[in-house]
Amino acid sequence: MVCGAGVVYGREQVTISLIEGLRDRGHEIHCLTSTWGDGEFAKLLEKSSVPYTPLPLGFISKTVSWPAIWMTLDQMHKLPALWRGFQKLIKTFRPDIIVHSNFHHIFVLWPLLRSRVNVFHVHDNFPATPFYRRLFKILSRRITAFVGVSKFVANTLINLGLPQSKVFHVLNGVAFDDSECRTDSNGNEKQNGAIRIGIVGQVDEWKGHEDLIDALHILDEKQEPFVCRIFGAGSEEFAVKLKNKIGQYGLTNKIEWMGFIANRKSIYDNLDVCVVPSRMSEAFGMVAAEALMYGVPVVASRRGALPEVVLHGEDTYLVEPRSPEQIADQLVVLSGSSTIRSAKAWRAANAQTLMALSAKRMVDEMEELLDGLLVGALHKGSLATKSMLARGSGR
Repeated sequence: MVCGAGVVYGREQVTISLIEGLRDRGHEIHCLTSTWGDGEFAKLLEKSSVPYTPLPLGFISKTVSWPAIWMTLDQMHKLPALWRGFQKLIKTFRPDIIVHSNFHHIFVLWPLLRSRVNVFHVHDNFPATPFYRRLFKILSRRITAFVGVSKFVANTLINLGLPQSKVFHVLNGVAFDDSECRTDSNGNEKQNGAIRIGIVGQVDEWKGHEDLIDALHILDEKQEPFVCRIFGAGSEEFAVKLKNKIGQYGLTNKIEWMGFIANRKSIYDNLDVCVVPSRMSEAFGMVAAEALMYGVPVVASRRGALPEVVLHGEDTYLVEPRSPEQIADQLVVLSGSSTIRSAKAWRAANAQTLMALSAKRMVDEMEELLDGLLVGALHKGSLATKSMLARGSGR
């Protein structure tokens, strides 16, 4: 498993869940990670007792900026050490399958990716530009299969010109312990009659914070009681812009800035609804999935992979991107409920949807797909039948 993981975000969390799930099914796993970064991913591997090898695994960038140029030069200088370390790892561990999580790492390991089943677990949405079309055409020469984290990502890969026979999708899953489910005493009461609204994740323009603030302005004018909590960190410049808008609407006392909080339970325990108003297409929609797993209703943009996550659930709503009026309408509906159902009752009513978002389902499908690749069924034409669940679940 190749995961550079300079920092731990959604990609790294999913990779850890996949590693643990495959290992618990009896597969031998070894992770190649990077000597660069904050070291948090290595700590997660150590916590899970997963063996790993740190190597100078970075990237070679076409971006013209001093940080990118410096990283590129440093990576080129350390390529011999990387290649020697990778060859040694392959010789000693002798993997049947190598799963990559980042195209940058495939690129720097390119000369050594021979005579193995290489799988690219694609966590990003790539635009169909000439550059990416050429890049993925080159990658396809060494990559056996491209596995998108959603049907949306798989479709973008096909739009890049990849052969459909090499493209699959397994919807990401969320690791969740039922013991973490919020208690009824916290989960079914509004705060003094006010609905508790949350937005979670990176604080930046593309996440749609401004659309939510506009929606809250509409609620305020309708005299609907609410409190909104903003979780996460990001652009200071954008945060100032957002605070100015909040002040202009007179909403300062109704909006709380919570900052970055690592404990997911402490976030969702105190929310009645989570709004995911993304303006750009997300490859998966981790926040929406997490909120649903914790029993929190979701209002999300109908964009990217979010419709695959916010689907067939009770009290889950899709709105058009950049549509504050639609967000406000759905918040009014939720606010009008006489009670907010307890998380355990909500999860029981949505068991099928939640199973489709679970890490267990994701690992089941990935295992089936990787087994099929290992026996060479991809080129014999039988993998489509053997792994219909992996290719077509897309949830």
